Amino acid sequence: MPRLLAQQPPWLARSTPGHAFFQSPSTTPPPLAHRGTEIFLSAPNELRWTSTSHLQTGSSHRILKHSIPLPITHLSVSPSGDLLAICTAHTIHIAILPASTHLTSRDTSPLKLKTYQIGPTSHVLEQSPLASTLWHPLSPTGNCLVTVTRDACVRLWELDTTSRSTFSEPSLAVDLKKLANATSTHADFSASKYGVSTGFSPDEVEMLVASSCFGGRGDSNEGGWSGMTLWIAMSEGDVYALCPLLPKRWRATATLLPGLSTSVVAKMRAVSGEDDGVTGREKRVVEQQCAFLAEVDNQEPLLQQAGQDEYEMMEVYTRPSRPGAVPKLQGAFYMGEEIEGGEITDIFVIAAKMDEEEGVYDDDDEYYEDERDGEEGLSIGVVCLATSNGRVHICLDLEGVEAEWLPSKRSRSFTPDDDDEGGEKDLLLFETIDLSGGNAKEICPTFTPSPVGRYELFLTTPSGVWSLDFSPWTPNLEAELSSSSDAGIGFRLKMLLESSKTAVERIVTILDPGDGEARTAIAVLDDEGDTYTVLTSSSSGQPYASVLGFPVRASHAYAPDDENYAAIAGAALAFFQPSTLPQLLKQATEKKLLDPGGDKGKEVRFSPATLLVMTEAHRIMAAETHRLAEGTADLVRRLERMLAELREQVRKVQEVNHRVENVVDGHEEGDGTGGRRGIEARAQAAEERTKRLNERVEKLRGRMAGLGGRQLSAKEKAFAAEVEKVERTLGDAPTPEAPVDPGALVHMANSDGERVEHEEGRDGTLTGRFEAVRELRDELVRRVEDVVAKEVEGEGKGDGRGGVGVVGGGFRGRRLEAVWELLEREGALVEGMEGRLGRLGAGA
Repeated sequence: MPRLLAQQPPWLARSTPGHAFFQSPSTTPPPLAHRGTEIFLSAPNELRWTSTSHLQTGSSHRILKHSIPLPITHLSVSPSGDLLAICTAHTIHIAILPASTHLTSRDTSPLKLKTYQIGPTSHVLEQSPLASTLWHPLSPTGNCLVTVTRDACVRLWELDTTSRSTFSEPSLAVDLKKLANATSTHADFSASKYGVSTGFSPDEVEMLVASSCFGGRGDSNEGGWSGMTLWIAMSEGDVYALCPLLPKRWRATATLLPGLSTSVVAKMRAVSGEDDGVTGREKRVVEQQCAFLAEVDNQEPLLQQAGQDEYEMMEVYTRPSRPGAVPKLQGAFYMGEEIEGGEITDIFVIAAKMDEEEGVYDDDDEYYEDERDGEEGLSIGVVCLATSNGRVHICLDLEGVEAEWLPSKRSRSFTPDDDDEGGEKDLLLFETIDLSGGNAKEICPTFTPSPVGRYELFLTTPSGVWSLDFSPWTPNLEAELSSSSDAGIGFRLKMLLESSKTAVERIVTILDPGDGEARTAIAVLDDEGDTYTVLTSSSSGQPYASVLGFPVRASHAYAPDDENYAAIAGAALAFFQPSTLPQLLKQATEKKLLDPGGDKGKEVRFSPATLLVMTEAHRIMAAETHRLAEGTADLVRRLERMLAELREQVRKVQEVNHRVENVVDGHEEGDGTGGRRGIEARAQAAEERTKRLNERVEKLRGRMAGLGGRQLSAKEKAFAAEVEKVERTLGDAPTPEAPVDPGALVHMANSDGERVEHEEGRDGTLTGRFEAVRELRDELVRRVEDVVAKEVEGEGKGDGRGGVGVVGGGFRGRRLEAVWELLEREGALVEGMEGRLGRLGAGA
């Protein structure tokens, strides 16, 4: 429950700029909207701007000029803060808002706004009037607008200031009357076109839209389907839902897809069994949800910056094409009994919290919780309906609304499931609050969400603004819903329904209520963030405001828990309950049992009537004094216990302080190196050791720089690799039992033509190969010498034919010269190898 700090602050008094800001020549309450601490007001078609800081400092407001000729009935700022929806009875205009810094400049001259008209052929005077204008909570840009007209046509506009076509045609348009009677996705449920006459429909009266809202705010702590569910309330009392209603591009919270996947997979396993109780419709719904999530999972999400924080990113997905863009119309919801009297004027839905069994963990095992308001919440949804007779009906959505589509084709044969194709569901009427005060006039109340938490909202009536707080009964109800024991639950729920009531408080009182016109209220957060202001205005232009404070919550580790707070509140309640003794004396006076004008110092005349009054007074005094004595004793016990706990905490703090002093002053027992001197000595020793290590590192660095020399070249590296290879191949010299065959290593082209093959088991080491080369050379030298000797003998025995001898001698001479060159080259090769082996330490 908010804390009422002040009413009618001085900056709204007469003859102040704040009072002048709300003045309007119209006889209807001016519409209001806000962007943070900035306030927009239309009176009646003059658009004004100011801020709470301007109102408090006495600065004048600024006029925003536009070209809208009709009276403005509603204002709404987009979640992005870039656009302002300006609505008349039939038309919608979108104005591009300048930045806050530009509006708060010293220039107070009128500022011209650039505006676009939405739906030049859809939202015009010839068409149905507007019922609701909503911003989609899952739009990644925050500029997706949903319009609902009185004739039950829903249109979704994905606005882009760089594309004018997005203001002319909606990306999705549905006629709920056609959708309610459709049996498959092939039916025509498009919204009516301009200039096309429509026939009579029996649903025109029962499906006359009063208001609509989304089932969630797009937070990570609420159920996955809530943010994409559109609730529609009809004037006659019926309530419908569309889920999922998504733009072409939509954002997903961190818990949305994992939570939905977990629940849908569990339901798929349940309906896939052999349970005879599962209907064909239930199987079809689960299969459609699986197809929807499968297409989403197959997408690669687009990361987009979320808000002003450049490090906060959000995942953007494309709307799946299957099962379809148009969902099934679910409802009408049955509430057990019809709403008595009055038409529905507004609807407000509080989303169910995310199921704890579907808790989502990211890669760092971080659990996503509700960090916005710190509330536990309900595992079921809450639907609030306001009626024209000043009543608020609080209903519970026990089953929940999930995604559902029409079948792709109608079944040819009738089945029992066809009776359930209407999708009728239940809403449990929990409580009805009457704020009319016996006034029979039409008061048309409207809802305004509270910045404090989900389970608190404001209700605006012509006589004032009321605060509705559901926290007194939501924890107890959730405890019963989450309990695993069903024993006695009927009795406990009955007692809960009878005893638990919504906390209702009137925070704004309007002295000139007018004729019951619908009015709006806004809750503006102050710059400091610890208070907020609820603003509204009467039909005469009189501003009304109340400054509220946030509920007090424990902000440190030593604060008492909720149970202690409840116990203390129960004990202190006895001191604040009014005494019934004055009421008794008043009744006795009315019955003439006491003299109302008698002298108090006069003697009392004893009579049976006086005795009766005194006896009753004694009974009341005894009960009240006993209750006060018990409360006083309980408080004394709690104070004594708190005093004992405080003394214990002081003792522990002193003990810790004593130990710290011992460590600092060097008096720690059993530690010769403790104290300030020991710490300084250890720090100095560590510093000296660090210096010595640095010196050693520098010396080693210099020595390594001297030894390392320059970098090896590529040839030097290749030679080193070759040396390593030779070292690996070096072996012992061949043994006599395994002689080396020279012919296995070298084959002369001019030899006898004998080819010598390698023998099995020959030594393949470099030493063996060297010995074979040496034997080969000796063999060649011996052969050359034999040839030379034969040639010499042949020339001595010649027959005198010098021609032939000369020719033969010349040919042989050339052959001998070639052989000698070969021998010299082989000799040089052998000598080079001997020198190389000698350098390598492998002797010849």
